[in-house]
Amino acid sequence: MHFEGTPVLERFVLDYLQRVGALTEQVSYATLEVLLPEDVNEYFGEEQLRLVFDYEVAEETEGSLFITHGSSFLDKTVESILQNYGHFTVRYWSGPIPELPRNFEQKILANLEFRRCRPPKVRMYVVEECVFYGFNFRCTFRSHEKSEELVTIVLNGSNGQVQTKFFESWQKNIPAEEREYTLPRARLLPLDRLYQIACQNAEQATQIWAEKIMTQGAWQKKKELAKIAGYYGELAAEIQKKLAGTEDLKKKARLEQQLSATLVDRERREKDAAERYGVEVDISLDHVVAYYIPCLWVKLELAHKDQVRAFTVLFNPLSNEIETPVCERCERQTFSLVPEQDGFVCPECSVGN
Repeated sequence: MHFEGTPVLERFVLDYLQRVGALTEQVSYATLEVLLPEDVNEYFGEEQLRLVFDYEVAEETEGSLFITHGSSFLDKTVESILQNYGHFTVRYWSGPIPELPRNFEQKILANLEFRRCRPPKVRMYVVEECVFYGFNFRCTFRSHEKSEELVTIVLNGSNGQVQTKFFESWQKNIPAEEREYTLPRARLLPLDRLYQIACQNAEQATQIWAEKIMTQGAWQKKKELAKIAGYYGELAAEIQKKLAGTEDLKKKARLEQQLSATLVDRERREKDAAERYGVEVDISLDHVVAYYIPCLWVKLELAHKDQVRAFTVLFNPLSNEIETPVCERCERQTFSLVPEQDGFVCPECSVGN
């Protein structure tokens, strides 16, 4: 998987096709020729496809399939991942349907700040089944040594928020293989959008791993460079000594060529050593786990001046925490919210700050 240079939707489809064993070729801008393996072409109904990810190109390309959100091919791709792909696992919440904690309003006050508002009151709440997707990426690091790590990014499928402490809470739950409850399903973001967010976070995580590997190899790199410098330094000093001790022009010219070649060889060896201790990373989606958890959408009433404003928060019974809301203007997570005309925003986005 390459994170740069390829649009997200195209990358999502290409990653899926490569994982199922399809042969793919980028024949022109936003145009992909695909030869599907036999067990997959029965599912899609064709063996050879020409997929186009640009509307204008699709209009000009006869016999092509335009791939966009809501297109038939993309829907089948997602369906194949969720139902037919062996590296997709489902886990369910076990236990009774959760209820709103009695001290919820106090919990709100302890965790969130609503500026210029009276303390919030709970107006109503609904319980819906939320899906938390665990994207597991296999990361191969190639440096002076080769290593592999499994990087897991868990997202709330309803809003795409990263769940950094998900497994601390999930370990306390004994998952069920089937639903033990009947609830409406919460809204879901498109899977390719969630995949994009997961990729971005996996890239950040692998960067941290790469920096650790470079730090661990720094002393070895320094030691090898010092060895190279010592060897070629002694060799160059010996040649320079011979140069200083001869008046023979032919011999001088030969020694000067030898000295120049030594310096070039030293530069090449140092460059090779530096590159060897750099880090190359290959990332591929290994498997996905969907965690189905009943969550509470709680609608709050907040008095601001002579108005009564509404704001909805998500309570996760697994972690027993209120999910950090986002600014309705910049979409960044924030613990402090300020009422504005276009909704509740973070202090940085607030006109009056």
